[in-house]
Amino acid sequence: MKQDMYQFTMNALRGSGLMAPLKVLIGIAVMSMTPVVLTMQFHPLGPHGLILRVVQGALAVSATVIGIMWMVCRWPTFRQSLLFVAWADVGIAIGTVVNSGTAARLCGVFHMGLIGVYIAFILGPAVLAVHCAFIFVFVLVLAAYCVAVDHVGWFDLYIYLAPAISSLIFLPVLIQAVIEGARRTAWATVQQVNIDPLTGLSNRRGMHARTAQLIQTDSSTALVAVIVDLDRFKTLNDQHGHERGDVALKKVASVLSTSVREGDIAARLGGDEFGAVAAVNSGAEAAEFVERLRAGLLDITDTVTASVGVVYKRLPLAGEDDIDALLRHADRAMYEAKRQGGNRVVQFDPWDALRA
Repeated sequence: MKQDMYQFTMNALRGSGLMAPLKVLIGIAVMSMTPVVLTMQFHPLGPHGLILRVVQGALAVSATVIGIMWMVCRWPTFRQSLLFVAWADVGIAIGTVVNSGTAARLCGVFHMGLIGVYIAFILGPAVLAVHCAFIFVFVLVLAAYCVAVDHVGWFDLYIYLAPAISSLIFLPVLIQAVIEGARRTAWATVQQVNIDPLTGLSNRRGMHARTAQLIQTDSSTALVAVIVDLDRFKTLNDQHGHERGDVALKKVASVLSTSVREGDIAARLGGDEFGAVAAVNSGAEAAEFVERLRAGLLDITDTVTASVGVVYKRLPLAGEDDIDALLRHADRAMYEAKRQGGNRVVQFDPWDALRA
């Protein structure tokens, strides 16, 4: 669910045209830590001793490298974003601890506020909770260290601790609450638009959107698309009623749901027609995917079978027209399976399309 919401947010940024400028802004914000750290190298409250200076200098170099990566590389995956947040939190914590003065140590913590805003907008409440807990513990430990080593009173530290707690914890939580409410409302709306209410699978629109997303985010080398149409489904409805037909549709949906892997797509396209799309790296992997579907569809009901059309396409696809073409080719293969008597799998043959 967290990764789905992350991808939903990425799609919104990409669709609004804000992803590219936001990548640049984040990269600049990360790189802005470099001059701050370099300044502390020559400041009286900065680190004392060669080892501490080298540690802080290494953090400055890593900030420059990661900032450049933000600007020139693709937007990070969910896991890469988690690693970025962990690097930023730990890096800022180390960079402030090595300073030699109480003010420098505690003021450096405020840079973590930028990380909290990033998490609130991008990663969601669970990650923010871990981040805020880390900050709270770190600030208290750092304050206790200043009391023990620098002999600063707790009352004197209040001028640092109060704004730190407010800006680093309360403010990101408030931002998160507002954003999350809007995001969940938008997510629910999208789910209603893109989900088939009877089976819980994606509908045709949802399948098209998720296939476009899969092409943009997956590193696999090919796609396999499958169109499934039930044989003698109308007869089942006429003889046994629509309730029996709905049971058959739900059974097909269950087969598709259990046959696809995480990240693959299963959909009800309308009536008794279903579809599935998977990202694969070889023809053998595609054949394994199709075989799982075929085996599951053998036992729908006593009378209903399935005609299956398959198309295998190397990536990259050029655009939405190619997605439509991919599904049309699978649909054409499915109708060929129907023409041959149904209850079989037919793979799309581009030579047949040229001869038609």
